Amino acid sequence: MKLTFLTLIPIILSIAAVAEPWGSASAGLDMSYLNWEHGGNLEWGFQSAFGPRLIDDLYFRIKVTLPIPGFVIIGNQVNIGGEFSYLLRNPRQGFAVESSLGAAWCLMWPEDIIVVLADGETNEPPEQHSFDGANGLRLEALVSLGYKFREGAVWFDLGLDHRIMDVTRTVGNDKEDGKYTFTGPHLGLSCDFYF
Repeated sequence: MKLTFLTLIPIILSIAAVAEPWGSASAGLDMSYLNWEHGGNLEWGFQSAFGPRLIDDLYFRIKVTLPIPGFVIIGNQVNIGGEFSYLLRNPRQGFAVESSLGAAWCLMWPEDIIVVLADGETNEPPEQHSFDGANGLRLEALVSLGYKFREGAVWFDLGLDHRIMDVTRTVGNDKEDGKYTFTGPHLGLSCDFYF
């Protein structure tokens, strides 16, 4: 009896390990409205993430946000970093809640859409922006509400985005560099896949 019990323990543990997902991938829209001392602006792009399950419902994922490149660049930020995410409510199917904390290197610019191939010169003056470009550290805390399936989930992301950035801006005819903080709410839509 004792030998049978000892033989069954590794089999039961291996079945439980196989039943749990070993990792997750995510794709969606990453959007934040950021305020700083010279105004506010919308920063957005398309995010993807991938990483392993560490323990229980805790995942570590590499996360990247990019604009869509081409003849027209759609989006105005690039983020490369990582996040820890934890499923606070994790049913096999039904309403679910996920929380995450992340950090990333960030590059952002003020224009939402940039036309790469323009039709020649224009007589209109260039549009004035509060900054020309910025790069630095992005810190983010999110709570995601959604619906979970066995192999995936659909999320509505809510959270806080805080950035410490080296900013280049044009004041009059002069270029000015400085360090500024940008803070604001994050909204997003994403889909997770578990395998």
